[in-house]
Amino acid sequence: MQTLLLIIHFFACILLILLVLLQSGKGSAAGIFGASGADNIFASPTAFNAINKLTAALAVTLFCTSILLTVAYNRKSSSSVLDKVNLPAPTAPANPAK
Repeated sequence: MQTLLLIIHFFACILLILLVLLQSGKGSAAGIFGASGADNIFASPTAFNAINKLTAALAVTLFCTSILLTVAYNRKSSSSVLDKVNLPAPTAPANPAK
């Protein structure tokens, strides 16, 4: 189970990096043909196309696999650092002299 989650996590990481690099920036078309930045202020936002949807899905997949891997590995090793500490034995309090 952990191996499958790790493989899915790895491929989600690689694909997410590639998809983010493939996306164009907001102002990529401005400036080449004399378009000013003021024209882009009032323009409608770009549509949520297939690359954006796939990027969002991969981000959610990466988030979920990260949480599941953390839970899976913590269940595997449920020991604590405090389990290995040797505490001194409690001693009886000394009676004050009367």
